[in-house]
Amino acid sequence: MEKIAVLVDSCCDLPKEYLNEPGIYELPMQITYHDKSYLDRVEISAEEVYKNLPVEIPKTSLPSGESIQKTLDQIATDGYTHIISISVSSSLSGTFNFLKVFLEDDKRFVSEGFDTKQVAVTSGLIAVGAKNAIDEGQLFTEVASKVKKMIDNAIVYFCIPTLTYLRAGGRISAVASAVGGMLKLAPIITCKPDGAYTIAAKARGMKKGQKLLLGFAQDFLGDDKDYLVAVGHGADEAGGQKMLEILHENDIHGKQEFVGQVGPALGVHTGPGLIGVGIVKI
Repeated sequence: MEKIAVLVDSCCDLPKEYLNEPGIYELPMQITYHDKSYLDRVEISAEEVYKNLPVEIPKTSLPSGESIQKTLDQIATDGYTHIISISVSSSLSGTFNFLKVFLEDDKRFVSEGFDTKQVAVTSGLIAVGAKNAIDEGQLFTEVASKVKKMIDNAIVYFCIPTLTYLRAGGRISAVASAVGGMLKLAPIITCKPDGAYTIAAKARGMKKGQKLLLGFAQDFLGDDKDYLVAVGHGADEAGGQKMLEILHENDIHGKQEFVGQVGPALGVHTGPGLIGVGIVKI
C-alpha cells in the first residue's frame, strides 16, 4: 500500500495551514550571518531577518546534507513509502539538484523530485495541490502527473519597492538596480520558463504595481475557474490583504486562497515591502 509524503524546501513558502499537516515535511534553507547560521523558519523568522537588514544582509544557502538525511529518516520512521519532492527553481537555488542525489540513493522510498521553475508562494501552491491529490486518494503516479501539469500552468509575480537587495544577493545587475533606484521604480519580477528571474514590468510606485499584478493575473487566467491563489508579502500584512481584495473585486477567486509572509530566504533577496501573487491552475 502506498503512503505518500510531500517534501518541500522552505523557499516554497508553503502556507502555514499546511505545514502541520501529516505527511508534509519542510527542509529549512540556511540563513548565514558573519558570525552564525540559522535554519530558515526554524531558528529565525522573516521578521527578524527584515529587522536586521539595515545592519547586515545575510547569505542564503541550501539545506544541509545532515538536515536532509534527518528528514528522510523521519519520513521513513513515520511509515511513508513514497515521496513527492517539490523544490523552488533550480535556476535560483541548488536545492533541487542536491536533494535529487539523496532521493536517488535512498532505496527506502519510491520518489520523484520536481523543479517547479517557480519560487515562493507558487512553489507552495504546487505542494498544496499535490497534498490535496494525495488526500483524495490518488495514486503516486497520478499525483506525479498532476504536479507536472501544475508546473506547466503556474505563475508568480512580485512587486518590490527596491532592487537593492536583489543586487546585493547577485540576482540582478548593479546597473539595473541603479536605474531603478534613480527613477523610483517598483519593478515586477517573475520567473522565465527556465526558472530564472526577469523583470516583467516597472511600476511607478507600489500602488501602480498592484494594478499591474492584477493585469498579469487576469491575462494568465483568462476564463479558467479552477485554480489556487496565494498572496505573499514582505512584512506588510495590510498590503497583502489589500492585494487579495483587489483580486476579489475583479472576480478572481481561487478554489483555495492564502495570504502570508514570505519566508526569510526570499526576504533576504527582496527586502521588506514586497507584494507577490502566485496562481496555479489545477
